[in-house]
Amino acid sequence: MRKITYYVLLFIISCQVLKSQVPIEADTLDWLPKREDVLAGAILVPENHDAPEGKKIRITYVILKAKDTVSSNYPMIFFSGGPGGNTLNEGMVGFLLEHPLRAARDIILFDQRGIGYSSALPDMSFDAFDIMAKDADEEEELALSKAMILEYKKKCEELNMNPQYYNTIQNAKDVGMLFKHLGYGKYNLFGGSYGTRIARVVQDMFSEYIHSSVLDSPAPLSGDFLLNRLDSYSLALGRIFEYCEDDEECKKQYPNLKEDYFKAISKLKQKPLTVTMNDSMTVTINAQDGIYLLRRLLYQNNSREKAPELISAFIEGGGPVVDEVLQFEYQLTGGINLTMLLSVEKYENFNPENTAQVIQENYKKYPLIPAKFGFFDSFYQAGMNWHTSSLPMEDRKFQDSDIPTLILVNRFDPVTPPKNGALFMENLSKGTLLVLDEGGHGSSGNSECMDQVMIDFMKDPNGKLNNSCLNLYKE
Repeated sequence: MRKITYYVLLFIISCQVLKSQVPIEADTLDWLPKREDVLAGAILVPENHDAPEGKKIRITYVILKAKDTVSSNYPMIFFSGGPGGNTLNEGMVGFLLEHPLRAARDIILFDQRGIGYSSALPDMSFDAFDIMAKDADEEEELALSKAMILEYKKKCEELNMNPQYYNTIQNAKDVGMLFKHLGYGKYNLFGGSYGTRIARVVQDMFSEYIHSSVLDSPAPLSGDFLLNRLDSYSLALGRIFEYCEDDEECKKQYPNLKEDYFKAISKLKQKPLTVTMNDSMTVTINAQDGIYLLRRLLYQNNSREKAPELISAFIEGGGPVVDEVLQFEYQLTGGINLTMLLSVEKYENFNPENTAQVIQENYKKYPLIPAKFGFFDSFYQAGMNWHTSSLPMEDRKFQDSDIPTLILVNRFDPVTPPKNGALFMENLSKGTLLVLDEGGHGSSGNSECMDQVMIDFMKDPNGKLNNSCLNLYKE
């Protein structure tokens, strides 16, 4: 189940339309299976919910009806990650049509505002990938990022789209309107990564609609886009080094892994590695790119085995693992609308007081980061001028909630570390935190067990949860 958070866009899909809603154009969802248990529709919501009579945008959804047609279980609504991760694609729908969760409950999928089929913002994702692929130093990368962001700011203005309204708070209010429109009594929430942030805000705003909440890889509202990434990467990488030191096989193969890591980044700084992907695309990996790609590899649940392999490949001048991580990055690029990501994070996870000097001082706290943090650093600095709206610091927090909530997080997660789970738990009177002794971000080596745990929790969120099949970390 956890893999659905990061299912990438493969194709584009036709649908049956429910009564009493906005018609969907014939060519919009032409991939959706034409069957009675797959329904689709759209609603119109205010672009700015504080001005409900103003401009409207579209929120498109799909319902996968339960196989058990007489089941009384509440449906599950899915919140994708990112920000900017689209949900409505052929791969996701096909996967969930056969998933155990659909046996006895409806599954509701929707594209969040600014993404996919829901009034999508013009997407700068592949332009950003091209910047990463260039042989550009840190200063050049910042200049290229500023130029890209200015170009897309103009595109949004030409389309009369206002990025300041594409954020978690407006997202959550869309969901409230969707709840009312669909008419179910209550809903089970499932969010992955950034989707946990939306789900948690929905939980606060519309508690009367919520039966249970499952939050996989918790992403707080109170974080910082860049500084949190520095911290979580350093923490996850340090744990990889500790694991290899304690694991006999890893220690034998990589006896000096930590030293090799610094050697690899130093070598990339002196002589960047140039590789070709997809037969024609040239990618130059310099020091900051090496750190960026190593962090990306840590998303995978085999990161404890693959991270040492990538470090070694950087030293040796390439190898299959370099191609693998580049393909993984390219696939994620295709599944994330980076313009939406920037719009959300500028509103709630950017701090304008973090000048270049402040950022440089923060790097000194992390000896495991010997170069700038790849594209994220330049994107953060350049993105400060994306739009002028910002969620007040005092509002960047969740409210107290008594909704039964299950929180899942991997011990070696490089994005949302276990301490995020503890942070979420502070406001939950009925929260359960499970830390898995696994690598990766939103992935599990035991998906069958994880599926059953979530199914049991959604059915009886106040009952005793049997999680004995999970590989839990015990301090």
